[in-house]
Amino acid sequence: MKRFLFFTLCCILSLSVAAQATRPVRGVVFDNNGIPMSGATLTAVGSTDSKLSGTDGTFEMLVSPYTKFIEASKEGFISAQAEVDGSYLVFKLQVDKKYAENKAKAEEEARLAAQKAEEAEQARIAAEKAAAEKAEQERLAAEERKRIEEEKRIAAEKAAAEKAERERLVAEEKKRIEEEKRIAAEKAAAEKAERERLAAEEKKRIEEEKRIAAEKAAAEKAERERLAAEEKARIEAEKKRIAEEKARLAEEKRLALEKAKAEVKAIKSGEGDATRQAQLEQEHQKALAQQALLQEKAKKAEAKKARIEEWKQASLKGYRSMVEFAFMMDFDLMPSYNLHYIGGYQINNYLYVGAGAGVCLHESAFGDNSVAEWSKEPQDRPLPLQTVNVPVFAYFRANFINRRCTPYFAVAAGYRFSTKHYFNMPWDNQSEYYSTSGLLINPQLGVNLRMTKRADVYLAAGFNMQQMPVFNASESTMFDAKFGKKFCYGFDLRLGFTF
Repeated sequence: MKRFLFFTLCCILSLSVAAQATRPVRGVVFDNNGIPMSGATLTAVGSTDSKLSGTDGTFEMLVSPYTKFIEASKEGFISAQAEVDGSYLVFKLQVDKKYAENKAKAEEEARLAAQKAEEAEQARIAAEKAAAEKAEQERLAAEERKRIEEEKRIAAEKAAAEKAERERLVAEEKKRIEEEKRIAAEKAAAEKAERERLAAEEKKRIEEEKRIAAEKAAAEKAERERLAAEEKARIEAEKKRIAEEKARLAEEKRLALEKAKAEVKAIKSGEGDATRQAQLEQEHQKALAQQALLQEKAKKAEAKKARIEEWKQASLKGYRSMVEFAFMMDFDLMPSYNLHYIGGYQINNYLYVGAGAGVCLHESAFGDNSVAEWSKEPQDRPLPLQTVNVPVFAYFRANFINRRCTPYFAVAAGYRFSTKHYFNMPWDNQSEYYSTSGLLINPQLGVNLRMTKRADVYLAAGFNMQQMPVFNASESTMFDAKFGKKFCYGFDLRLGFTF
């Protein structure tokens, strides 16, 4: 084991020393015209070490210190040797003329052999083709005979199948007719049963409706009686409160009179002087005036309460008209002034449905149509209107409570009619026409103040949405500009009268 380890160590050391003893060899290879030659093989004579020259003809390789000569060779050139003396080696390889002649001769022989082989192959292919055509003709004849026999067999089978199909169709038609008769009988029986069931259900529905109507009538009667009883109890309680108020005032009056009489009596009996008597008389007059003022206030309160109660009980049902003025301002700072008439039906004290029309005057979006105004970045721009439009709309209002001062919600929706308007193009002084008509939607929140039984005044604020004509210039050139419509948004204030 020790000998083996010693031998291995010696081998490693010898290889290391041998590797360190190599030396580099550099040089360049040219052809007979002095052009650097790439792909030339450089071989160390006496060993197997070799290297290929680069694209610029240069090479670099490591050889043992015992190498004396380097040989440069390439196919088609005569090999050359140079002594390794530590200098930069230069090889110039000459063209091998015999190699070129031998190569041309070998290529010609190979071409002739290939031509002969090709002719032999063509003869073989022609023979094979003739044999194949003959075999194909025999095969086609056999297939034709087989096809004719197959057609005869298929025709016989088709005739038998058609006969069987006709018999099957006749049987199916007979079965279908019997099935239709059975289905018709079942359908007639089902329709009769359905009619009887529907008649029974209709009778049951009518009885149920009668029962529900009777229960509803009884419930409504009970509700009316309950409301009447509650109203009667409220009136009785109000009468009792008024009677108690009158009794309290009478008691206060009586006490004031008794106090005044006692003071007058005391004065007359000599218990006070003239100044005290005048003071008591003044207090007596003051008490009488205060009593009269309290009575007047009580009468006014009773009258106001009776009037409010009368308004509550009064029904607003029927045809009612509204006249309103509205100022609108959209977010593009285009103001408009509107005068509307609305006519409709007051369903009850809470709901009103009607329709309206009016006139609307729009101001211009911007004062003129100067080129500077349109040279900004392209976008949808509202066009100048300065025209009178006619809005026509449906109107709905819902009161939140039934009081003299009542908040409400309303919405108007319709269409704004107008003639076409023209716009001066800022780049060619030509007029283009566009339509100023469009949809409008206007939800509102307001307060209604009842002045008399049939006359009201209201104030509302709303969110205004209506289609407006717009102009959009192209991002590339203003000559691609076009007209369009879009929804413009804004707010409005309304003041109106109801009668």
